[in-house]
This record gives sequence, C-alpha cells and structure tokens, in this order.
Amino acid sequence: MSTIYQSLVKGMHQKFGISYEDLPNFTEEERIFRIAAMQEELDEYEASLERVDELDALVDLAVFLFGTVERMGLESVFEEAYRRVMASNLQKELGPNNKRGGFSLDLQKPADFKSADLTDLV
Repeated sequence: MSTIYQSLVKGMHQKFGISYEDLPNFTEEERIFRIAAMQEELDEYEASLERVDELDALVDLAVFLFGTVERMGLESVFEEAYRRVMASNLQKELGPNNKRGGFSLDLQKPADFKSADLTDLV
C-alpha cells in the first residue's frame, strides 16, 4: 500500500483509538460494518450529480478500502497482491462480461485465463 495512504489511514485510526495492533482479530461485526460503509460510498457515487460529489465519494471509498486493509493486517502484502491481480487482469480481453450486465467496456476472461494466486500472501 502506498506510504501516503498507509500513514494517513494509520493516523486516522490512531486518532480514533483503533488499529490492527489493538485488535489483531478482524471480527465479523467489523467486516459487516466495513461492507456497509463501502456500499454507502458506492451508493453516494451512484447518486452523485456533480463531479465534485463523485470525487468525494471515491475518496471516501478509498478511505474505507485502505482502512480495511490496515485493520485486517494486510498492508504489507497489499501492493504485491495488487500487482498480481493487475497482471492477471491484463490477460483478459475487452468485451462484455455477463456477471456485470454485459457492458461493452468490460473485460472478459479468455479460455486460458489464470487467476492471480494470492495464497502465499495471507
């Protein structure tokens, strides 16, 4: 995870008395909370009528995303996981993906697609 995001997220968590060090177990309650919070930000992005509101919702989504990474204790492996997933995504081909509604700007997996292996990172 980028150093700037990592330090800002840690600072925010410290301010509010939460950190991975304080709670090394990511609870199911927190998981459900974080899913709800990220969904709220996605909903705000969807409802946005102005570019500034879209930007605000995307930043808030990133705050919860990077905060969740930190709370789960995954920050040391996040960048490597991102690289692997992106390398895997680059194997895909432009075209509709029926899982997301068949948009032409989407990506689809070719027959020989190999998903990123992240098992050694967790």
